[in-house]
Amino acid sequence: MMQHSLITLLAGRRHQVSALVLMRGQTLMETLEPGNTAMLVLFRGAATISRRRVDEHVGIHLNPRPGEPVWLTHPGTYAIVAKDNVVGVRLLQHGGGAK
Repeated sequence: MMQHSLITLLAGRRHQVSALVLMRGQTLMETLEPGNTAMLVLFRGAATISRRRVDEHVGIHLNPRPGEPVWLTHPGTYAIVAKDNVVGVRLLQHGGGAK
């Protein structure tokens, strides 16, 4: 079970929050190290999130809806491709968050 403490989020100890702004056709490569997780929320626009199949992890292809969070939990490289101009937020939780 993952626990997200508001205090550690505000203190910035294990979390990194940044804006996600992409123009149509632009690609962002998000690489997750073991133990890290990422959450993306799109407020406007459309994007596709994909990851190739690696070892025992299956490949994924997601089309997130605006306002709904997407959790990326498996280590690897994810491609985020803007199908339209995108505005959102990205939260990266560094290792040690799972208890």
